[in-house]
Amino acid sequence: MLIQTNQLTRVYGNGENALRALDRVTLSVERGAFVSVVGSSGSGKSTLLHLLGGIDRPTEGTVTIDGTDLYSLAPDPLTIFRRRYIGFVFQSYNLIPGLNVWENITLPMGLDKLKADREETEQLLSTLGIYEKRYALPSQLSGGQQQRVAIARALATKPHIVLADEPTGNLDSKTSLEVMLLLEKLNRELSQTIVMITHSEELAQMTARRIRIEDGRIISDSGEGSK
Repeated sequence: MLIQTNQLTRVYGNGENALRALDRVTLSVERGAFVSVVGSSGSGKSTLLHLLGGIDRPTEGTVTIDGTDLYSLAPDPLTIFRRRYIGFVFQSYNLIPGLNVWENITLPMGLDKLKADREETEQLLSTLGIYEKRYALPSQLSGGQQQRVAIARALATKPHIVLADEPTGNLDSKTSLEVMLLLEKLNRELSQTIVMITHSEELAQMTARRIRIEDGRIISDSGEGSK
């Protein structure tokens, strides 16, 4: 298994004000899987994604990625591990306005003092349909194009996992479907492991495995690779 969690729990606050956002979640994700996580607002799905990505820390339980116990790492090694092994795609794109498409995509590699492979990066841009926009600023792009840049940035470091938090949340239905089909293609052709949070039941049905969370617990797990 590429991802494993055991009794993963996250509690915010103390005493009577304590909120159990995630409650003893145990799951595994195989390498090359495409998993969607759905649930109502406040169900714990984004908390789960943040814990899988090392953005937040669990109150109890463990997250293991490719044999590494994520939260046994000290803060600096955890930051490096996250940058090298996990790609993030957020609803808000998080592109740097003053950098062009190419610079936004290659920035994470620069943080590790690595030089982008031009041929590979150009191929990635072509696959995502934004090669002609490589020198454009984010303000010169449509929402769908900005999300494609965010996906390219997540993939540029060749991460083991892509974690996508509502990647179509700011897009219209047509562009949402285009982005979803793109993620599906990356999963199919590049065997990219993807865990995606979505509020859309329609988009979730396009993934091989669907996990539903309510009140911080997994209430259903269907599709290929479910355990």
